[in-house]
Amino acid sequence: MKGAAWWKRRLAGIKGRAVVGLTGPIASGKSLALACFARHGAFCVSADAVSAEVLTSPACYNKILRKFSPYKILTNGTLDKKKLAAEVFGSPAKRRWLEKLLHPEILRRTYSLITDSPKKIAVMEAPLLFEAGLQDCFMLTVCLAAPARTLEERALARGWSRAGYRARAKAQLPPERKYALASLVLDNSGRPEELDGKIGFLCGFLKDLVSRKDSK
Repeated sequence: MKGAAWWKRRLAGIKGRAVVGLTGPIASGKSLALACFARHGAFCVSADAVSAEVLTSPACYNKILRKFSPYKILTNGTLDKKKLAAEVFGSPAKRRWLEKLLHPEILRRTYSLITDSPKKIAVMEAPLLFEAGLQDCFMLTVCLAAPARTLEERALARGWSRAGYRARAKAQLPPERKYALASLVLDNSGRPEELDGKIGFLCGFLKDLVSRKDSK
């Protein structure tokens, strides 16, 4: 099987369209932003959704069961993603093992989905885009931003405990580091329609950019 580095190069080499990486801190509004991109004509892929499919594919599923104690990660005979996340959260070695298993297949499927789509803009939403070293796969990386207090309040409103939110946030790069690494930072501390307007403007720019490149 081709490794993650090989598929990263394949993603970076896609021609004839604008491939965008979308990320942001926890509760920054990534799902909302992805829906906005889709509304404005982009082909959209969620890394989490692809990951969920990969987890239950026979090859990965069987390797995971051999690596971890089934009673720790199964519920009624089915892989429990929350239990698996809890199992790897406190173990860097287990997390690296799981990432090495999943990332190549996630990237392969994402590449296939994007290249099969006729749309000129493709967006991959990946919460751990920078942590996974994916930034070079994209023409542009977009990071959503909001004040720290706003992010925490949103997370609590979604049912997170304060301790749980802070522990998960600490496991990611600090928001300021994500903002510094991104090609473009979009403030999402306001109303949803404000974010939609910003994304609509960006999609218009990207469509024009791709059209001009195609005409050369």
